[in-house]
Amino acid sequence: MPEAAGRSGAWRWGPPAVALLLAIAVALSGGNVALFHWFNSGSVWSGDALWADFTVLGDTVFVFALLLPWAPRRPDIVFAAFIAAVPATLWVDVLKPLIDSPRPAAVLPLSTLHIIGPELTARSFPSGHTTAIFTLAGVIALSLARSRWRWLLLAAAALVGVSRCAVGAHWPLDVLAGAFGGWLSAWAGVALARRWHAVGARPRVRATLMVLCLVACLSLFGFDGGYALAQWWARGLAMGLLLFFVVELLRRD
Repeated sequence: MPEAAGRSGAWRWGPPAVALLLAIAVALSGGNVALFHWFNSGSVWSGDALWADFTVLGDTVFVFALLLPWAPRRPDIVFAAFIAAVPATLWVDVLKPLIDSPRPAAVLPLSTLHIIGPELTARSFPSGHTTAIFTLAGVIALSLARSRWRWLLLAAAALVGVSRCAVGAHWPLDVLAGAFGGWLSAWAGVALARRWHAVGARPRVRATLMVLCLVACLSLFGFDGGYALAQWWARGLAMGLLLFFVVELLRRD
């Protein structure tokens, strides 16, 4: 039991601690711009579509759609994710206008950038996409017992964060701040969901959250978030999520 508790504590505080330490290291070393250029050049060997597909996973609609397959089997995860969305939203919506940091396209010569999707210039810190995906990954990881799935979730969230630099939308410090705030929001969501378990267990609450996730998934068929290269990916993902959802519903029945 002490060993399990130690592993749980490491997963609770490890990712945000690493994100914070990396942010401090990047800030003190003055490597924010150099790191951005390194990540931004990633499409040279991978192509633009890959990073467009990764980056849209941090869109709010995608995040809620990705919860759909969990709704029939693990409604507690969905409940925790919706609670975690509140501090995650505050983290982004308060800091962005407060700090009002310029994005790379507003600071660096456009000839030195590779921009995929919309050309964004303002309110860079923190990355909203990174915050959203780390909130989702954190909620699922902190609710699962198998560590191998936790590592996969963390790696996938990190790739989405890197993609924000690859598409030219954010600095590495924005991404690290998003990872930090997103994971702490996930921890808060899971903790509160367990405390409010009776509320989350109500059939009406579960049904409402399931419908919201279903609506988010269906909206992916008409998704237009400024990343035209990801439209087919959005539709394919929506079909896959709906399939898993139906299978889970049938298994539950």
